[in-house]
Amino acid sequence: MTEPTTSPLRSALRRLGGYIGRNRGYYAIWLATTLAYVAGFVAIPLLVGRSLSLVAAGQPAALVTQSVLWLTGVTIASGMVRFYSRTLVFNAAREIEYEIRNDIFSHLQRLPQSFYQRWRTGDIMSRCVNDINAVRLLLGVGLLNIVQTPILYVAVISAMLTINVKVTLMVLIPYPLFILIARTFGRSVHRWSMATQIGLGEMSNRLQESISGISVVKAYAMEGFTAEQFARANDDLYYGQVRLVRATAALPSIVMLLPTAAMVILLVVGGQEMLAGRMEKAHFFTFAMYIFNLTFPTFIMGWVVALAQRGAASMQRIDELLSEEASIADRPDALVVEEVRGDIEFRNLTFHYPGSSEREPALREIDLVIPEGTTIGIVGPVGSGKSTLASLIPHLYEIEDGRLWVGGNDINRIPLESLRSSIAMVPQDSFLFSMTLAENLAFGLDAGSGERARAAAASAQLDSDVDELPQGFDTLVGERGVMLSGGQRQRAALARALAVRPRILILDDVLSAVDAETEAGIQRELDRIFQGRTVVVVSSRVSAVRNADQIIVLDEGRIVERGSHAALIANDGLYRRLDREQAADEARRVAVAATGGGA
Repeated sequence: MTEPTTSPLRSALRRLGGYIGRNRGYYAIWLATTLAYVAGFVAIPLLVGRSLSLVAAGQPAALVTQSVLWLTGVTIASGMVRFYSRTLVFNAAREIEYEIRNDIFSHLQRLPQSFYQRWRTGDIMSRCVNDINAVRLLLGVGLLNIVQTPILYVAVISAMLTINVKVTLMVLIPYPLFILIARTFGRSVHRWSMATQIGLGEMSNRLQESISGISVVKAYAMEGFTAEQFARANDDLYYGQVRLVRATAALPSIVMLLPTAAMVILLVVGGQEMLAGRMEKAHFFTFAMYIFNLTFPTFIMGWVVALAQRGAASMQRIDELLSEEASIADRPDALVVEEVRGDIEFRNLTFHYPGSSEREPALREIDLVIPEGTTIGIVGPVGSGKSTLASLIPHLYEIEDGRLWVGGNDINRIPLESLRSSIAMVPQDSFLFSMTLAENLAFGLDAGSGERARAAAASAQLDSDVDELPQGFDTLVGERGVMLSGGQRQRAALARALAVRPRILILDDVLSAVDAETEAGIQRELDRIFQGRTVVVVSSRVSAVRNADQIIVLDEGRIVERGSHAALIANDGLYRRLDREQAADEARRVAVAATGGGA
C-alpha cells in the first residue's frame, strides 16, 4: 500500500509548528505568564465574593480592608502579567513573521528560472505581504486566545464547581454550542479566506503588469481595456471579501449569545438557589462576575476562529511557495572547484523547457566544443534556440548529467557560486535596478570598486552619455532603468558585466539597440577585452560575430552550420542568406536616410 500523501493544510501547519518550535523560549515564558494571569483572573471574583461575605457577616473593618487590599494587589499584578504576556506573544509573532519573510526571499533566490516562468509576480508578492500578515495575526492575537481562553474556562469552571455544582452545570449548558457554531462558520471563513487571498494575488498581478507596461498600454490606447481587466479582478476580490466579512462578523455575533444565555440561566437557577438558602448572595455575585468576565474571551474566540481560518489559509499558500523544489542546487557529490576554467563542451544535448516535454525540444542533439580563451558567435533566425543555448552555460535551467561540461567538469557537479561567479551574462532584456547608475555598474563588485566600474563604462562607450545625465554616475535610473534609452540600458548592462572581469562572458544580442558607429566602437573595445576570456556572442546580426574564432548557425534548435565567417560565406547556406538580407536592409536604411526619410 502506498502511504497517503499529507494534506496541504496539514503540511502548512507542520511548517508553522517548526517556526514556533524555533521560538519555544518566547512561548515557554509566555505560557508561564499566561498561567499567572489565569490565576489572577480566577482569584479576583473569589476575592470580591469574600469581601462581600465579610461585609454581610459584619466582620471588623480591618479584616474587610485586608481583603480589599489583597483584591487590589491581585488586580494590579494580574494587569501587569497580562501586559507582559501579550507583549511576549506579539513579539514572538513578529519574530516568526521576520523569519518567514527572510526564508521566502532566500528561497526565491534559489529557485530556478523555470519557476518564474510558471508563477506570476503579483501572486508571489501577495504571498510575501498579505499572507505573511495574516499568519502574523494568527500567531499573535489568534494564538494568544486559542491557548489562553480554554485555560481560562477550565480554571473558572473548576472554581465554580467548588462553590455550587448544580448552578455551574446549568450555566455551562449553552457553551458546547460553540463547537457547532465554530465548525459551521469556520469552513465558510476558510473557503472565502483562500478565495480572497487568491483574488489579492490576481489583482496585484494585474496592477504590476499594467504599471510595468504602461508605455505599451498608452501607445496602443488600451487604457480602457486594462481598466476593464482590473475592474473584473477587483470585483471578484470585492465580492469575495464581502462574503468573508459576513461570515467573520456573524461568527462572534452569534457566539456572543452564549454568555448572555448563561447569565439568564444564572438569574433563574441561581436566584432560586439563593431564595431557597442553598446559595449565598456573595457566591451568586461571584458567579455573575465569572460569566461577565468570560463574555469578552468568548466573544473574541468567535473572531479568533475566523482569524485562525484566514491564517491557516494564508499559511497554506506560503507553504505551497516554500515547497517549490529548488531543482538547481549544489549536490551532495559537488566538486570542490577553486577556479572555473573557461572551456565549454556540449555533448549531444537535447533540451526541453520545464513543463513542455510533450512539445518539440528547444535544442536538439547539440555537440559543441568552445576552447578556453576563444570567441564563439551564435546566429540564426528568430526562435532558433540561440538565447536558450547561452542560458544553459550559467546553469539557469535543469540539464541532464553529462550533457554540458565547463572547465572539464559536469556542470551539475560544479557549485553554483563557483560557476556563476566566473560567468557574466548580458541578456537581451537589459535589466537595471532602481538605484544610481554607479550602483548598477558596481553590482556584483566589492565596495570601493567605483573606478573599475567607470573603466568598464568607458569600454562600453557609455562615458559620453554619463556626462549628459543630471547627476552623472549618481543619477537614479528609475525602475528597470526607465530614465535611460534602450541603447544606454544595453551599454550599462554590458559595462556591469565587463566590470566583474569574468572568465566566461555571454553577450545575448547586447548591441541590437545601438547605432552602427557606437557598435563599431564597442566592438573595438571588446576585441581588446576578450583577450584570454571565453566569449559567447549571441546575435541576430551577422556583423556582430564576423570576427569570432568560430561561428555556429542554429535553425529549429539544431546546429546546421559551423565555421569561420569566410568559410560560412563561401558555403552559400543559411548564414550567407542572413548576411545578404541584413546587408540589403542596411543599404535600404542608408538610402532612406540619404533622401531625408522619404518613401
